[in-house]
Amino acid sequence: MEKPLCCFNMLRFTAYYEENHRPTLLMEKEIIKKIDLDFFNNRIGLDMGLTIVNLAKERNQNIAVQVERLNHIIFLYVDDNLPADKHNWLRRKANTAKHFEESSLSVKHDLINGNMTLEKTFALDEKEYLAKGGSIPIFVKSAGIIALITVSGLHDEEDHNIIIDAMKGKFF
Repeated sequence: MEKPLCCFNMLRFTAYYEENHRPTLLMEKEIIKKIDLDFFNNRIGLDMGLTIVNLAKERNQNIAVQVERLNHIIFLYVDDNLPADKHNWLRRKANTAKHFEESSLSVKHDLINGNMTLEKTFALDEKEYLAKGGSIPIFVKSAGIIALITVSGLHDEEDHNIIIDAMKGKFF
């Protein structure tokens, strides 16, 4: 399969923790906000989903993965060892990335740094939206957002990072 050309849009942030260990600003680190490809199709989405699942298996990690175009699911996998509600976690993270057109981890950090919430600041129902890492939008150059990759089952930053780790070398 031809490898689609890819680049990332990243956000740099800074962090410190208050006495109650609640992050207010985040540490000097880069967060991938989106994946830009020259093209995308359902076969690429399937390959991305399988690549993430295989990496999780190599690492003995239990995850749920969903790759979706904006109007339908291309790939869905939920490990046997995960609770049935993982579908809801996938949906809520994806809704957040789709709404803001940036990764759900980036949204999480924007909310923390701005002392905002999904519900109070943006009137988004937290039953439908979740600002935790694990969903990254895919953009096709000169077409805009076309798909989302979402992972759940690990710590939210690990959910985000396994997507990046799995894509390295194969899609960029």
